[in-house]
Amino acid sequence: MRTMSHEDYLGMRRFPGLDGLRAIAATMVIFFHFGGRNWTWLSGWVGVYLFFVLSGFLITTLLLREQDRTGRISLSNFYIRRVFRILPPYLVILGGIVAFVALRGEFHARDFPNALKFYLTFLNEFLPSFTNGTDNFFSGSWTLGIEEKFYLVWPFLLVFLGIGAAKRKFLLVGAAMVVLLALVPLTTGGWLLHGANVPIYRSTVHYFILAAGCLLAILLHYRRGYALLKPLTHPLAAIPIVVGFVVFHTNLDTLWNETGQNLWLLVAYAFAAMLLLIVLVSPGPARWLMGTAPLRFVGERSYSLYLLQGPVHFVVIQAVPGLARNHTTSAVVVFLVGLAIADLIHRWVEKPLIDVGKRIIARKEARRAEREAARRPAEPRVEAEPAPAAATSAP
Repeated sequence: MRTMSHEDYLGMRRFPGLDGLRAIAATMVIFFHFGGRNWTWLSGWVGVYLFFVLSGFLITTLLLREQDRTGRISLSNFYIRRVFRILPPYLVILGGIVAFVALRGEFHARDFPNALKFYLTFLNEFLPSFTNGTDNFFSGSWTLGIEEKFYLVWPFLLVFLGIGAAKRKFLLVGAAMVVLLALVPLTTGGWLLHGANVPIYRSTVHYFILAAGCLLAILLHYRRGYALLKPLTHPLAAIPIVVGFVVFHTNLDTLWNETGQNLWLLVAYAFAAMLLLIVLVSPGPARWLMGTAPLRFVGERSYSLYLLQGPVHFVVIQAVPGLARNHTTSAVVVFLVGLAIADLIHRWVEKPLIDVGKRIIARKEARRAEREAARRPAEPRVEAEPAPAAATSAP
């Protein structure tokens, strides 16, 4: 058993352990919403913050590796990838919900004329129905509103800081930028959390949690930062990290309700999730377990599964009214039905559209290479030196 080298980390093309973490996060959210009191110990609502840390880490890692590979970060390519990754499942599920409620004659009753203005502009967390209780089955999409606004700003900051910056300076500059981003809420009052459900939607603490994942990506990408964290990549280090994370996570709901330190609990959770991610990208039993085929299967479909939970629950209780009371059976049925639909969306919508985005980027980069080749001055031709007469004469 040994620690993982920086070269091994940079050589990893995929992080299969993180697919498993996505699966766990989505499952926890579903059991929090529909599993009843038996599952409150799971602190399932915190699953969204695992998604935030994961998103910040993966997005930043991809951008930094692109910069190393090509010498630049292409903002247009980044947004093409995001559009073809995020929008197709999002719009298909939202469109399905709208068609469903329209056929039931509930389009106005469920506030969709107003709600669509927020859903289609990714201002989901500001939808007033969060405060008046209108259920349109898509309120869980508030996390997408947070992430999409973050994506609009973060890559531009990376490009701005990366221009002309030597690699030895980039780590410090990037870390300072993350700190500045984390301080933004202090000027907005958005840090304030008062316990219950509604205020947390609009708290800008979410951007800090996303930034925590970005900071981890920066630290791991550059050699000096990696050297600080390298001891945590040893398989034995996973034991205290995983145990500590599980204990903290499963007690977070109790701490949230009893201590009143909601802001600092979420900040601490962000750093605990950072440590967990180090374990899950490093060799060891934890990475193997979270990278097993069943967890990868759920993790690859977790985006659609997360968005589907509301409408699937409504359809399930219409078909089986006995499942209207939240308990374990309700959560299991919602999970299985949602996963089946998410699988169809993954196969027929998500993957094909991701491939379309990749082809667009490939054509775009090919045209760019052609333009650069055309602008490059032609190298002067060098005539071959005549061979000596002795070498060309017949024996």
